[in-house]
Amino acid sequence: MMRFKTVSLAKTKMAAKSLLIVLLLGCAFFMAGLQHFVHTLPKPASPTITTTATATDGIVVITGGQQRLADGFNLLQSGAGTALLVSGVGQGVSKAILADELKLNPRETALLACCVKLEFQAVDTRGNAVAAGKWAQANGFTSLLLVTANYHMPRAKAIFTRTLPDIALSYWPVSPDDLDLDIWWKTPPIIRLLAREYAKYLTEPMANLILTRIND
Repeated sequence: MMRFKTVSLAKTKMAAKSLLIVLLLGCAFFMAGLQHFVHTLPKPASPTITTTATATDGIVVITGGQQRLADGFNLLQSGAGTALLVSGVGQGVSKAILADELKLNPRETALLACCVKLEFQAVDTRGNAVAAGKWAQANGFTSLLLVTANYHMPRAKAIFTRTLPDIALSYWPVSPDDLDLDIWWKTPPIIRLLAREYAKYLTEPMANLILTRIND
């Protein structure tokens, strides 16, 4: 009986040790992948918007920061697109509020009124892509310029490409002012932000497969 308990304890310790090794290896692989993910993020677009932006039918801004909206509106003014969709807008937000936040002059406010559409239904990136597809179809657009944060762009690009296979997509990555990638490992909030986004990026194919099976 004593021998049985000793063998059982030894097996338990071995299983725990093996599990610990697997967890440590998993963490190491995740951290190595995260570092690669951060180092390969798309670089912020040049400030010279009029000379670097690819002309498209429409511009899509995924909400998540005023800087994205400001870049998207500047792109619209420069002629990078004929219309702008702001997807995932919070309830209660209006064009008047946006004009005030962006400090637009009368000419710019008129452009906002005529050529910008606010979309309120999308609650995630997949919803943004679906909304962009409907907007493009309604306007006869065949090309779109996607504007979102640089850390969000890899996942957004994968989702938009999969959701809109017949739309020619271009990309405009925005680097938030408070996101210093040169010292990201020294700033816990940035580490959490990037790790969370990297985890979402890794699990996106599985999430898409699950949703596809459910819809089928």
